[in-house]
Amino acid sequence: MSSAITYSPAPVAARVDGVPVAAVTLDETIGRILEMSTTPTTDVLVGVNAHVINLARHDARLRAFLETTTFNYADGQSVVWAARSLGVTLPERVATTDLGPALIDAAAGMNAPVYFLGGAPGISTAAAARMRERTPGASIRSAHGYFGEAGSDEVLSDIRAHGTRILFVGLGDPLQENWIQQHRDALPPVVLTCGGLFDWLSGAHRRAPKMMQQGGLEWLWRLAIEPRRLARRYLVGNPAFVAAVVRQRATLRTAGARRQIA
Repeated sequence: MSSAITYSPAPVAARVDGVPVAAVTLDETIGRILEMSTTPTTDVLVGVNAHVINLARHDARLRAFLETTTFNYADGQSVVWAARSLGVTLPERVATTDLGPALIDAAAGMNAPVYFLGGAPGISTAAAARMRERTPGASIRSAHGYFGEAGSDEVLSDIRAHGTRILFVGLGDPLQENWIQQHRDALPPVVLTCGGLFDWLSGAHRRAPKMMQQGGLEWLWRLAIEPRRLARRYLVGNPAFVAAVVRQRATLRTAGARRQIA
């Protein structure tokens, strides 16, 4: 990836059930983040999947937040397929589990400190240690996600002391988005929501086989790992997402037919 590339803001390519999604590749996303990390402002990126879109349908606060981000990328293959069914081609799925390690490699190359915030006690610390071992020279500090509102000031102070340029926030949806919105003015140049990323980076969970990833079945692997926690998200949420996209597609077709008649 050339450091000479200058990236303009990623435009909205699709709206999946009302949620804006940009058409970006993994390499392009990393390039944009590195550029943003050198600025004095705060850019926020959200990886959207079927679960986030389902939540936004009923959560006005989350829906409004997703309109204020720098851009949202397709973290779930379901979002890529949904966009395609609506007539928009997204170049690829940008899985946060792929983005995390690749971004840490790139950040280490330009001495940009990274912060892991979230997860159960010990998980983000283990993830940071594993990433430092994988990428010598990476500057990563961490804090677990069980700090409560009273602990936010201490966390923000630690982020500032570290000189963080790229912050991963893994508090789960929509808590992580709400926390970012509440403290946006005090956050570093780049902030990414990352859900349960630290479980994967720490090695607490093993990634699905490549065949399942490529086939859009990684959700099934996650369901097998955590059936009690994720059963409702996937077994109820996936059909709800498909139904919402079908409704949107029908609405677009009806609107198109009306324009033709007019």
